[in-house]
Amino acid sequence: MATRRTFLRFLVVNAVNTALYWGLYLLLLFVLPYLVANTVALVLAVLAAYLLNARYAFQVDASGRSLVLFLGANGTTIVLRTAVVWVLVEKLAASQELAPLLAVIVTTPVAYVLTRLAMTTRPQRTGGLTPAPVPT
Repeated sequence: MATRRTFLRFLVVNAVNTALYWGLYLLLLFVLPYLVANTVALVLAVLAAYLLNARYAFQVDASGRSLVLFLGANGTTIVLRTAVVWVLVEKLAASQELAPLLAVIVTTPVAYVLTRLAMTTRPQRTGGLTPAPVPT
């Protein structure tokens, strides 16, 4: 069950990363406006998530290529989560405070698949992409 273990490690990384983001955001609020604090915390958290996912969750070497793929995967996930938050709040009358947490829960499987592709895809000699096996 290598995939199950990898998914569980992914969940741990994302829980740690969420705590890191939230803690940085709250600390930065003391010295920065909230949008700047959010942006700085998000950038630092995404970089930490990349390293943690590469080293711990997927156990692959970090590279410039996988970083670019990871940033693309994260961008896609952010757009999807934002859309889910909008639907929850605007269409389903969910709480603005609760909607982001629900969106994370709903989009985590997609985030895992995109992150796994970003971390395990290697170039083929012919120039195409192929997923590499995920170690246990």
